[in-house]
Amino acid sequence: MENLLLKLRTLEHVKTFWEKSQDQEIERLFPFNRGTLSDAIKLYEESLKPGARSFGKVIDIDGKYIGDVWCYGIDEDDKKEAFVSIVIFDKTCWGKGIAKHALKKFCQLVFERYAISKLCAFTYKDNKRSIGALESAGFKKVEEFEEDGMLSCYYELLRL
Repeated sequence: MENLLLKLRTLEHVKTFWEKSQDQEIERLFPFNRGTLSDAIKLYEESLKPGARSFGKVIDIDGKYIGDVWCYGIDEDDKKEAFVSIVIFDKTCWGKGIAKHALKKFCQLVFERYAISKLCAFTYKDNKRSIGALESAGFKKVEEFEEDGMLSCYYELLRL
């Protein structure tokens, strides 16, 4: 997918993402923390500091910002792992394989950038597109569990 780029996140991207993710369907499909715009800005500012435990990129298709992919909980010392998350808020881009390609590019970048051996991900069991993207990017399901009444899946991708 040659028209897909992973670009540097800016404060404007954070504001746009927060606004676009205030959508009932997105909230239903993606297990991410719901907070205020101020919370999102604070997390972004923390990600810019040396030694930050999170790192992200924006997903750009043909010059259009459509979502974010990021990792958090980066642990290069003990567990040698990080958690990855992806949200495409532009619903016209759903079901086109974009998340799979973005995840593959991003995971390669994270493994090159950080001394980790594993990427981990959570998704809801009924989010078939998310499961498809994770599995197409090489993630393997480790377990299913219920949390707060929601069936969820935990995936891992091991560094080659």
